Amino acid sequence: MSDNQVLKVTIASLVLLLILAIVGVSESFNFLRWSVLSVSLILTSISFSSKRYRWGIVFLIFAILFNPWVRPSFSKMEWVFADVALSASLIFWLFDYFQNYHKGLLFERLVQNKFPANKYVLVNSTKDLHKKLRRFVESDTNPDFVFREKATGKTFAVECKYRSSYISGNLGDEGIWWKKDQGERYLHYAKENNIPTYIAIGVEGNPKSPKTIAFIPIEIIQKQYFKFIPRKIIDQYHLLPTN
Repeated sequence: MSDNQVLKVTIASLVLLLILAIVGVSESFNFLRWSVLSVSLILTSISFSSKRYRWGIVFLIFAILFNPWVRPSFSKMEWVFADVALSASLIFWLFDYFQNYHKGLLFERLVQNKFPANKYVLVNSTKDLHKKLRRFVESDTNPDFVFREKATGKTFAVECKYRSSYISGNLGDEGIWWKKDQGERYLHYAKENNIPTYIAIGVEGNPKSPKTIAFIPIEIIQKQYFKFIPRKIIDQYHLLPTN
């Protein structure tokens, strides 16, 4: 069972337990509180690491509210309301999380199709083996794809990043956030293997056909825009529809 499946089953089980508590079938409140605390802390960590800060704050509040040590003096109906609110939050978070995961997968397929098999050899692609093996796999930190052009024999790597919309940076300009440590890994990969490495960025629209698709050399990002990539830079490397 993959990590994603484990997450789905865990949340579904917790929602069921909450529903049983709401209708009065289950009175295992201590077990419920420990379960809510554990899952809420996990989701808080996942939310903050993926920059979904609002979700992180929501689940942090639930972790505090349902902690097994200090119980707020709520009435039964107030606890029922809290259970309903948590159940709804879990369902919406699960939908939001896997919807974004699916969008990323669709964009990866689009990028892969930009390099058709009759012209390019797909030398390698990351498999996220750590999710199956539950152990760190060094190759999973490499770019998503490595291609070799048949006509020239040139090899290059591509990492895919899709964003539904632009956000405002600290200076008020539009762009997307970028993780410096992640970029350092791709820059190291490019230097160690001596091959050009590009970040394929898709922004807005459907991940199958974003309004903007840009291929930016990793050196450009890491040397100048290692925390926030401005829209003007993405537009500069934007592919024309015919590309």
